[in-house]
Amino acid sequence: MYNYILRIFLAVFVGAIIGYERERRNKPAGFITHTMVCMGACLVSVMQLMIFDDMTKLALSEPALREVIKIDTGRIIAQVISGVGFLGAGTIIQNQDKVSGITTAATLWVSACLGLIIGLGFYEIALVSSVLAIFILVIMTKFERKYINQNKRIRIFRKRNYIRSIKK
Repeated sequence: MYNYILRIFLAVFVGAIIGYERERRNKPAGFITHTMVCMGACLVSVMQLMIFDDMTKLALSEPALREVIKIDTGRIIAQVISGVGFLGAGTIIQNQDKVSGITTAATLWVSACLGLIIGLGFYEIALVSSVLAIFILVIMTKFERKYINQNKRIRIFRKRNYIRSIKK
């Protein structure tokens, strides 16, 4: 039981880190939203594991039930992915020719996936993925701003006030 509680705390921590980055950038889904999504997904994973454990114990204690009990370990988790996709869609805003909120929607989805994987107990994968997510949001965003301009052209080099670029 304490192992499950540790998983929930780790999910809160990971979701909060990603949410903090989004909050700093004043995005529609920030600190609290990402923390709650990650924790909620973790709770679903833990619940799935607890159901599996209970059904396994029941099947072992009652031999007549072994043929009747069917356990699909991915069904509940798949519903989280669908539900968070719906939540993420709510963060995407379209104004005339500009669409915003797609990165926030993606980070919500990643937070949910991190919560699921933490809930299932794959800590190493979750921590590496969390570090990569922060790297993408912080470092790669700076790269994008510096080397990719608004016209979607990649800047190759800058010589005086002349920029040579190629279209993507």
